[in-house]
Amino acid sequence: MVAVAHAAPVAMRRLVIVRAAPSVHAVPVGIPTTVYRRRRAVALLAVVTALAALVLALQPILGPSGTGWPPERPGAPAVYVVQPGDTFWAIAGRLHPGEDPRPLVARLVAAHGSPVLVPGQRLHLPDRA
Repeated sequence: MVAVAHAAPVAMRRLVIVRAAPSVHAVPVGIPTTVYRRRRAVALLAVVTALAALVLALQPILGPSGTGWPPERPGAPAVYVVQPGDTFWAIAGRLHPGEDPRPLVARLVAAHGSPVLVPGQRLHLPDRA
């Protein structure tokens, strides 16, 4: 702001306030970046929480995860579709966790006829005997 005094007799002088035009290069006074970071973190947390709640709400509707472990119908022959990266050892470990997988691996290889697995193959799982 600029104050301008007119050259007039002392009794008639008055003060006139003239506003200066805003500078083009003025730095805007804004919200600190920490506030924006905090808002983004809260928004991300809200989205993740909403997705987790949605998954939990839809889980009874969608049913089990579809991994096939254990087989859904007792007494039905168990068939496993080989996925990329699967090994007989990994399959035996999932079938009987906490047990020695060597006997089951030997039975799986014998039932399959080859120690090589190809993704997409259907592997008939032997009964637990």
